[in-house]
Amino acid sequence: MSALLPPAAANSTTRASLGNTHAQGIRHRNRGLVLRTLMQHSVVSRADLARLTGLARPTISDLVKDLLDDGVLRESGQSQDARPGKPAVMLEFDQRAVQVIALDLSAPDHVAGALATPDGRLAHRLERPTAGDPVTAAAALVGELFLLASHPPLGVGIGVPSGSSALLGLGPLLAETIDAPVHLFDDADLVADAELRFGDIDSDFLLVRLGVRIGTAIRAFDDDGAPVERSTGARELAHVVAGGDPRDTCPCGRIGCVHAWASVPALSRRLDATANADRAAVLAAAGSRLGTSLSVIAAAVDLPTIVLSGPLPIVGDELIAATAAAVQAASHPSLGPSVRRSTLDDAVLQGAAARVVALAFSAR
Repeated sequence: MSALLPPAAANSTTRASLGNTHAQGIRHRNRGLVLRTLMQHSVVSRADLARLTGLARPTISDLVKDLLDDGVLRESGQSQDARPGKPAVMLEFDQRAVQVIALDLSAPDHVAGALATPDGRLAHRLERPTAGDPVTAAAALVGELFLLASHPPLGVGIGVPSGSSALLGLGPLLAETIDAPVHLFDDADLVADAELRFGDIDSDFLLVRLGVRIGTAIRAFDDDGAPVERSTGARELAHVVAGGDPRDTCPCGRIGCVHAWASVPALSRRLDATANADRAAVLAAAGSRLGTSLSVIAAAVDLPTIVLSGPLPIVGDELIAATAAAVQAASHPSLGPSVRRSTLDDAVLQGAAARVVALAFSAR
């Protein structure tokens, strides 16, 4: 179009387009700032928002109107503060109006999904078999959940096993079929995020996710007890050589890697091939090898807690006890970290929702 205009008109059109894009970017950042502030403060007034964000009151008024129209905010009544003048109308962030399609692809034979809200609640939780094609199964489940959403989904968050190349085409495929951002995350990172936000841990910890692959992540708190948003990964545990022969070969080709001892497929094969009486021995051997390797990582970065996550009954009392005993045996008697199981059943889905919300409301 601009090629048919005189140069001056073409330049004017280009400047107008750039100006509109810049204005939209500023508005998006301001909207994200307001939403982040509302999520941090349960109930605020327009004046509170202006003070907390530093934005001008007319800007706050426009943004609040849009968010009220979108159903993301609701007016929850008048302020009870005894102040001169007309009482302020208080605003409340409606968690239910912000929905994320969350998927968990960490299991070898099925995909789980749900509509999740920023406070960790899950609605319409569904499971579908992968039938050897996880990409197609995941795409179909996203379509089902999209139709069940009561509000336009903020995005799609998918937890996948660490280093899983079979799912690389999933993001582009979904981006072509759904009008929402699509994000793929490491499943261990999502479980760690969920533990940090929705769990009951109040100390720095090492998260170990036992699944198709073994993934790890570290999370920490600052001196005031607030979660540290940036985290440090711990990616090399799976291929640490724990010794011995678990009767499974690691995908890397070696025998005796932690992955060969403690990944869910490897453990499941050994449990299926053994009598019930030997089940405890299989889990104890895996936990012992896992715990010895974990003690090195925990000691190196001075972590007081190790959290194990994975499917029951594999990641149950027997494996936890054996892992804890090995960690303590390899650690200083008074400094060894505690070992516990994750208390969140759907941590991958909850973590995916938290990540998508954080990305959508972050400053850009």
